[in-house]
Amino acid sequence: MKIKPLFDKVLLIETQTKNETGIVLPDIAKDKPNMAKVVELGCGGKIDGDIVEFKVKKGDTVLFNKYATNEFKIDKTTYLLIKQADILAVLED
Repeated sequence: MKIKPLFDKVLLIETQTKNETGIVLPDIAKDKPNMAKVVELGCGGKIDGDIVEFKVKKGDTVLFNKYATNEFKIDKTTYLLIKQADILAVLED
């Protein structure tokens, strides 16, 4: 199933969280994530009279406001849907 966000929304997929020893933590041991990978962008257009210009692209790893997302699961994969304005930064190597 392909998910296509609308307008200024960005679809994210959680990245695995590891602790300091490198052990992957189970979902129950994690706080809400604030780092994820961009998997799809909305269609843009005009929002409140302003043209939406995306500053992120597919494949970017981003930091975001962790309480600004809508979380849902499809086929055992957890996705996050967020407005681009709630993305705080893009991580670069």
